[in-house]
Amino acid sequence: MSDAQGPGESGPQTQLPGPPPSAPPPPLPPTPVERGGMRALSLSIIGLLLLFLPIPGLALLGLALLIAGVVTGVRARRRAKRVLTRAPGAIGGIIVGAVGLCFAVAGIAIGAMVATEFSDYENCRSSALTITDKQTCQDRYFPKIEHKLHLPAGSMDRYRSMF
Repeated sequence: MSDAQGPGESGPQTQLPGPPPSAPPPPLPPTPVERGGMRALSLSIIGLLLLFLPIPGLALLGLALLIAGVVTGVRARRRAKRVLTRAPGAIGGIIVGAVGLCFAVAGIAIGAMVATEFSDYENCRSSALTITDKQTCQDRYFPKIEHKLHLPAGSMDRYRSMF
């Protein structure tokens, strides 16, 4: 074998790099249907969080947001079916909103069941002048609340510091 190069060969060739690969196109902005699904999920999650905060007015705002989340999720799903696309977050928003609404209904039902006992307890606590008087109010009304909710006797004792 000879080291002689044949016609058209001129030594080691360096290959020039080709043009850089084109960057993928930027993602398209979300469609109104997609935004509706994510909005439903956001409303439902925020509503659920507000429902459990111990600030009185925020629970009502949380309830309103849960209802809005379910309604927005249902509307986004219907619109997605109509235009044959998807609505990410819509089903999640409906589920989280429905679970939150179940918690809200349960809380309202329990609150309605013990409203008179709790109101009497609050009146007793507000008129109590000493710690012993406050303790007496708890001893008088906690068993009534436990009985109304069918709880075992003494089960509310661990919550004495909260009330």
